[in-house]
Amino acid sequence: MLRLADLKPSAQEVIVEGWDAGSREDMPGIFPYARSLPITKAMHPDTLLAYEYNGQPLTWRHGFPFRLIVPHWYAMASVKWVRRIVAVDALFQGPFQSVDYQYYPDNENEQVKYPVTILNVNSSILQPLDRSVLRKGKHAIQGIAWTGLGQISRVELSLDEGNTWVAATIGRTSFEPPSWVHWSYEWEINQSGEFTILSRSSDIYGRAQPLEAYWNRKGYGYHAADRVKVVV
Repeated sequence: MLRLADLKPSAQEVIVEGWDAGSREDMPGIFPYARSLPITKAMHPDTLLAYEYNGQPLTWRHGFPFRLIVPHWYAMASVKWVRRIVAVDALFQGPFQSVDYQYYPDNENEQVKYPVTILNVNSSILQPLDRSVLRKGKHAIQGIAWTGLGQISRVELSLDEGNTWVAATIGRTSFEPPSWVHWSYEWEINQSGEFTILSRSSDIYGRAQPLEAYWNRKGYGYHAADRVKVVV
């Protein structure tokens, strides 16, 4: 669609605006939900303007009539209920672009910030559930992992608060880079007590989950190693 629009060489970003709008507590006025993408990201073949889902028209809940889909990025970029698309020759400064969805690593400095974009590498333990009571014996530890860059290359588990790690088995659901993967590990435990299970994943670019979260004021992009506690 953008190629058909014959954008001018001066275009820097594409602003995608939704029908939803409202007021804010930090500034006067009514603002539509609008986000911008760099031209290169907007023109990427994976970036889509969707009108169907599984062969059916989008529902209102999922963004009818059109929804922007921006793979690899956090969902705030995938604008729902699209009503207008505009190419501009300057950086967009709308509040949902320049105020919200920014990492603020310094609590005292509003100027030190950078935008939330690519998904951090992450994992989640799905089984066992936190605070589960288990019998002695063999148990399947299972979960999923995902990343915004490339593919997941490794998932590790720790059963001793991060002192040692073992590799989980990755069973891919898809070889498409944005897809999450399923992982599993057979744990045999023959002693009683309370145990903490940690999971951390890495991708093909060497990005790995930290044991502790990196602080930022709004709490965006959390991807510390997942953990559940169980009692045997």
